Amino acid sequence: MVEATRGVKAVKVSGTAKESDWVTVPNVMYYDLYVNGERIAELRAMPFALQELAIGYLLANAYVEEPHLIETVSVKADRIDVYADSEFEFRYQYFKEKGIKPIESVKIERITSNYQVTRQKIYEKLALAEERAVLSKEIPGTNFAFIADYNGYFFLAEDVYPDSAFYKALGRAVSQNFDFRRSMVVLSDVLFPEFVVFSAYMGIPLAGSLRGVPSLSVDISETISGQTVFYTTPKDLIVLSNPQRII
Repeated sequence: MVEATRGVKAVKVSGTAKESDWVTVPNVMYYDLYVNGERIAELRAMPFALQELAIGYLLANAYVEEPHLIETVSVKADRIDVYADSEFEFRYQYFKEKGIKPIESVKIERITSNYQVTRQKIYEKLALAEERAVLSKEIPGTNFAFIADYNGYFFLAEDVYPDSAFYKALGRAVSQNFDFRRSMVVLSDVLFPEFVVFSAYMGIPLAGSLRGVPSLSVDISETISGQTVFYTTPKDLIVLSNPQRII
């Protein structure tokens, strides 16, 4: 099994001094994803939680609507094989191959959930994430994503790639009785438009970031998905769309 990190030789430069040392860096791998023998995509990720990665990818990218149709997930070397029920049919969504724009072509059911959460609760979940995100604290270049719902479920995942951290967290959540319609997702990285679309497709009403939100993400949440989009600062919660869900 490939380790999540490895040591490499480095030279530390401090002022005019140079010192040889070992540092820890994250490992990244590429995996071919197959469903019932058909190659679907190439996934990139740190080499752990790969079953969750595959499940989260298939759900968020609209390849499959119901997780129960996925029967088994097998990981071997650089390949992930998913076996699905005979009723499994690939669903096509515009954003999988053609991207986000024009946003009018992204077909997502508008979220009307009246789920509300307090600013205090968001910061409590964020503090829990930062406590549990060991790699993100110790290894430069890693990110985390977490999904939490009103029942108290909390699923966190880490990876070099923020999309893979998101997929892993999502894959963990679907293994439980998770209520996406009354939940929030927060990323330590930028809330790129793709994450707004992915989370909207899953029905998640609140999506946040620690590093900011681009304008296209705001546009999607306002005109297409109906989500509440926000980012955090040490003192303030900056809500950019649909603020009625923050109380």
